[in-house]
Amino acid sequence: MPEYGPASGERNTSLVDLGFWAKERGLRGQVYPLVCHSLDAAAAALVLWREYLSPGLRETIASAMEVDEEQAGRCVAFWAGMHDVGKLTREFQEQTDVDLSAYPGEELSGERRSHAAATGQWLPFALPSVGYPDSGPVTWLVAQLLGGHHGRFGGHPDPGSRNPLLGLGFTSSSWEGQRRALLNAVFGAVGRPEPPHMLDGPTAAVVCGLVILADWLVSQEDFLLGRLGALPADGSVPELRAHFRESEQQVPDLLDSAGLRPITVSPAPFTESFPHIDTPNGLQASLAEHLPPLCTGPGLVLVTAPMGEGKTEAAYHVADLLGAATGRPGRFLALPTTATADQMHSRLKAYARHRAEHADPERPSTLALLHSMAWLNPDYAPADAPGVSTVLADADRRDPFAATEWLMGRKRGLLASWSVGTIDQALMAVLRAKHNALRLFGLAGKVVVVDEAHAVDPYMQVLLEQLLRWLGALDVPVVLLSATLHHSIANSLVKAYLEGARGYRWRRSEPQPVPEVSYPGWLHADARTGTVTRSADVDPAPIATTPREPLDLRLVDIPVRDSRPDRTEALRAELAPLVERGGCAAVICTTVAEAQEVYDLLADWFAEWGANAPELHLLHSRFPNRQRTEITEAIVDRFGKDGAREGRRPRSAVLVATQVVEQSLDLDLDLMVTDIAPVSLLLQRAGRCWRHEHLGIIRRPPWARRPELVVLTPEQDAETDGPPRFPRSWQAVYPLSLFQRTHALLRRRDGTPVRIPDDVQRLVDGVYDDDSLAEDLEADLDRMGEELAKRGLARNAVVPDPGGVGSSLLGLSEFDFDVDEHLLATRFGAGSVRVLCHYVDPAGRRWLDPDCAVELPEKGTGRGGRFTVADCRDLVARTVPVRMGLWFDRLAEDNRPPEAWRESFHLRDLVLVPQRVTEEGAVLPTEAGGREWLLDPRKGLVF
Repeated sequence: MPEYGPASGERNTSLVDLGFWAKERGLRGQVYPLVCHSLDAAAAALVLWREYLSPGLRETIASAMEVDEEQAGRCVAFWAGMHDVGKLTREFQEQTDVDLSAYPGEELSGERRSHAAATGQWLPFALPSVGYPDSGPVTWLVAQLLGGHHGRFGGHPDPGSRNPLLGLGFTSSSWEGQRRALLNAVFGAVGRPEPPHMLDGPTAAVVCGLVILADWLVSQEDFLLGRLGALPADGSVPELRAHFRESEQQVPDLLDSAGLRPITVSPAPFTESFPHIDTPNGLQASLAEHLPPLCTGPGLVLVTAPMGEGKTEAAYHVADLLGAATGRPGRFLALPTTATADQMHSRLKAYARHRAEHADPERPSTLALLHSMAWLNPDYAPADAPGVSTVLADADRRDPFAATEWLMGRKRGLLASWSVGTIDQALMAVLRAKHNALRLFGLAGKVVVVDEAHAVDPYMQVLLEQLLRWLGALDVPVVLLSATLHHSIANSLVKAYLEGARGYRWRRSEPQPVPEVSYPGWLHADARTGTVTRSADVDPAPIATTPREPLDLRLVDIPVRDSRPDRTEALRAELAPLVERGGCAAVICTTVAEAQEVYDLLADWFAEWGANAPELHLLHSRFPNRQRTEITEAIVDRFGKDGAREGRRPRSAVLVATQVVEQSLDLDLDLMVTDIAPVSLLLQRAGRCWRHEHLGIIRRPPWARRPELVVLTPEQDAETDGPPRFPRSWQAVYPLSLFQRTHALLRRRDGTPVRIPDDVQRLVDGVYDDDSLAEDLEADLDRMGEELAKRGLARNAVVPDPGGVGSSLLGLSEFDFDVDEHLLATRFGAGSVRVLCHYVDPAGRRWLDPDCAVELPEKGTGRGGRFTVADCRDLVARTVPVRMGLWFDRLAEDNRPPEAWRESFHLRDLVLVPQRVTEEGAVLPTEAGGREWLLDPRKGLVF
């Protein structure tokens, strides 16, 4: 087919001019030719298609394009090669000192556009020259996905006039001839693939992620510098195709060095996968026996069971089954917090070492850890690494799953074959934020496991539902785990996945409501048919669980004076047996400030007992990062399974904490005393009481006859004889109506022990569903109004449904109203900053420690005073996360970091709060932002 430049009407027979450049940064004064970068990207996409994409994802993309996988791969390679054609414009090329005298015209009038936007504008009118339709979804979506390779999508060009390219600034026949020559060079190099018959929005978004990855891989300075010495002699077809073939040979090494090789496991019997488990428990055995016949393709599995019932091992096993059924060996495990993600990363790496096939230390396949503080984790990024570890120094001890420097870069972690992170990392894929398509691509070849699925508020639930719709549309299998999931939320999550699933959407029928959730149990939702199968449907016999003593649950009234709860008498009464005769207990407070007060209260009381006093520990979120990690490790060591087995469990101890102990900490207490909270959270806390009783490794004190949860609740209102007046500080954490409903529900039980698992689902559902529990209609309406508001905000922040994307990707980037992208968040009202408390001596010198022995560094230890990774780790490990508030806007200039710190991504946004040190060495609180701050070595940051 002859190629005509629509701006000139002349046949284009020119060679590609190697003088046009694409890359120059870091190339020591040289430039890298545009056509070479285009061919590199095409070669990288082809290699990624064959060696990186999971078989299931290749099948999903090819099926959506209605072509075979070979043709689909070559189409994608062609598209990747065209991503930077927008650089073949005067406005881009004149950014360097390049002679453009042979190419007159195309002076842009008006605002300068990005080269990505130029790519998206030009391609719809050029692709027909190689067989694409003159209009329609395939042509438009290819142009749009390539125009979005910098993370944001633009709209379709307006055809407008008879020759719309003139209106877009493509006015010169000489420039147009070069663009056409570039297009034909790439098209020929990849084998002149026929255009696909179809393309839809979700598939186009995922392909955009692949294009971005290909571009990033071949844009690395080391790769470009290595290729500069062997550039084509001219722009002839043989020279360019030789360059393309050489790039194909070199790209696999880029995958190796980046840690992008797949981690694969094959399904195995449960006991083979987990040799430390002699006999699977009832839940695990049920899944192992009855789930495999249902796993014939993509689907969602929801597992509900009490705390400590082996859901993690069950999830690994289910993921292996679903991964094999869908050709998706990748994994992403989503956890509610950074601490739980850190713990799961260690567990999953141990599982990978046992089960992964072909683990090669010479070709590491990174098992990534994804959250903002992951780089501080020595198990993930060892402290002795110059930037980030690729392998351990000792060749015999190389870790085949170690972090690579490339994957530790921003926005890249989800591209690792296996990864663990906070749920936020996945939810960002459905926010209208930059590079959301790259995150979708990172998830599309994996089995996605969401642990603690109940730990989402209404805002996050909307995001999770939308994520499940997109995962369903992309054939991604999902595993949801929960110990306390309300039936309506379970129904919403399963329904969302089925709404998105391609096969179900084509049935043109609404997903049916989920039958009653089995507890404990599981259900499987088939993405192809929409069929939901419960464990009770395949085996009506109840699933056996670990034998547990009934949980004694007592309400204890405490006075509230000036909206401040007084726990003094209650704690003395409940903890007296422990103080006198030994045992281990936890006291859970609603706020950090109250936990600090209780710590002081107990410390004063225990001091009366001298050497016989119980140990006293405190854990909350306002400790410096390093200290919090040390405290967490210490209490797990003292109160956990291993500590009991190895004789480290204390004779007598009390842990004072906030909600941070609710999830994923291996703690076993003889007694749990807690402020009242929504009933689902009380049950989570109770999961740390007598957690390992079935193992027979803990000797209980005589007073602990069975697990006991003591719930502290405000006294009834003496004036009105109405419901308790819950402190304002508590209502800032949980809705008032949930306090009232939980209080009424527990009062109604009148001390009846809680049977686990029998009573769990009934309690979790009942606190919301039983209208007779509503003691204050206004509080109920306030809660429902707040939930509706949060859901509304979330719906404004998420991308459209996958079925609503159609032939335009603009909805993934564009808002119907003005919004600052930086205000988009995966959690409602969760904005926080990291505060570094430092110490100022009487002479005005600044130090990092209260002993004034370690100076606060004005500059780093790297070349030119730059801060090294080790420097940043040491400083950030001393910081405390603090929620944003009015105080932040009142900070002074001296609360900003030193000038040299602002060059570092990790340090530039820290808030510095001085602590004055007297001549006698005392540390005094200091005002900053209108509040007083004191970093107490025992209690953490005190306001």
